[in-house]
Amino acid sequence: MMPASVIAQDTLNELIETARVCPPGDFVEVGVYKGGSAARLAEVAKEQHRRLFLFDTFCGIPHADPTVDHHKVGDFNDTSLREVQAALPDAICIPGVFPGTLPAELISIALAHIDCDQYRSVFDCCFMLAPRMVSGGVMVFDDYDCIPGAAKAVTECFNDRVVMSARGKARVYF
Repeated sequence: MMPASVIAQDTLNELIETARVCPPGDFVEVGVYKGGSAARLAEVAKEQHRRLFLFDTFCGIPHADPTVDHHKVGDFNDTSLREVQAALPDAICIPGVFPGTLPAELISIALAHIDCDQYRSVFDCCFMLAPRMVSGGVMVFDDYDCIPGAAKAVTECFNDRVVMSARGKARVYF
């Protein structure tokens, strides 16, 4: 059974359309929760013989800055690494607080789906993943349009490179 997603279906469809046309390279998702969007990315990864890396604490939001973050520490804690691994056996699930869990061998990222709901985590994704993106790759920021801390982090890192998709999701192309 495919895990449910908290992301709207039309937004998921847009993400999958983007994944299908990415240049060669790995897929990454930071902020997996129960694996709903990751399950859709896993289908494309399998079809196109790509690796899918999933980064999450798998036990809830690890930290929050009350001045910019909407969610509290512990939000989204009703999931587990075991559940996500069972639903997505071909994905590479990496538990812990990103970026401390980023493996050195992950150097060719075609698509990075960033959905980690907090300033510090989004900023860390921008800073740590951008140098690993392939030419023509794209970072998609799910929370840019709805969480001020996420928008702040993306703007600080990429400023005028941010492009809004048809569904209002921020993207940065490499």
